[in-house]
Amino acid sequence: MKLFKLWLLLVFAFPLFSFAQRNADAITDTLETPRGTVILYKNFTWEYLQDEPVMMSQEDDSTGLFTAQWINDQIFAYRLKPDSIRDTVVMLTTAERIFTLPVYGKLFRGFTYSHKGLDIKLNKGDSIKSAFDGVVRYAKYNRGGFGNLVIVRHYNGLETYYGHLSKILVRVNQVVNSGDYIALGGSTGRSRGPHLHFEVRYKDIPLDPLRMIDFDNQKLIAKTFPVTRRVFYPNDFSPNAQVVRIKSGDTVGKLARKYHTSVKEICAMNKIKPTTTLRIGRSIRVR
Repeated sequence: MKLFKLWLLLVFAFPLFSFAQRNADAITDTLETPRGTVILYKNFTWEYLQDEPVMMSQEDDSTGLFTAQWINDQIFAYRLKPDSIRDTVVMLTTAERIFTLPVYGKLFRGFTYSHKGLDIKLNKGDSIKSAFDGVVRYAKYNRGGFGNLVIVRHYNGLETYYGHLSKILVRVNQVVNSGDYIALGGSTGRSRGPHLHFEVRYKDIPLDPLRMIDFDNQKLIAKTFPVTRRVFYPNDFSPNAQVVRIKSGDTVGKLARKYHTSVKEICAMNKIKPTTTLRIGRSIRVR
């Protein structure tokens, strides 16, 4: 009876403190409620047991794809380079785990050297869904340009990024399922209008989401996804890649206008700066 009264007090008097940091030493008791088991803490906070992240065991995650580098206070956890990644195959979905397109709208910008994801048009306040089952690794405002940002790490080792959000609906270490609402769309950070900036990354390294997603039909192209060097580079293996020889008077800006691209994209492809002096006779990639 005493515990039941304590539970009522916690439910009605301390709702703002319901998301305590999980610490086994601080737990005083557990209670069964209509919504599931509640964990009580010494500092009079509480949370539902079902909110505990279902982290894989070392036996189930022998490659470390899910459990390694679990960092909540910074965007990038691995800090690897594309050339350091060995070829592998990622299981995207199974009978139990599905895929959901986070939001469907006009796709107005894709994956390039200077843009590491998809920009999907939406209205402020539109619901954003988690693409796969997983656990929230990062959920807060980012000053680097993403604005309000949620990062979900998935059991297949991938991470998905959801940027420019107007409101975050989840917290770090929260379990989410494919299709769960995790945020509301917006235009925070470096954004020129409401849209979702959606990225897919493997060990921090961005890859082209359209290599795995049939966007128009809102489904995956296949259940498995081969991770090879080509998925990290937008056009390196494209027959349409265009290289030109620098002539007298050429500048990065002039080449960008001539070949209908941007200074930022040319610089990213060639690893140069906008102020770099172009040497006559050298080759430069423009598309």
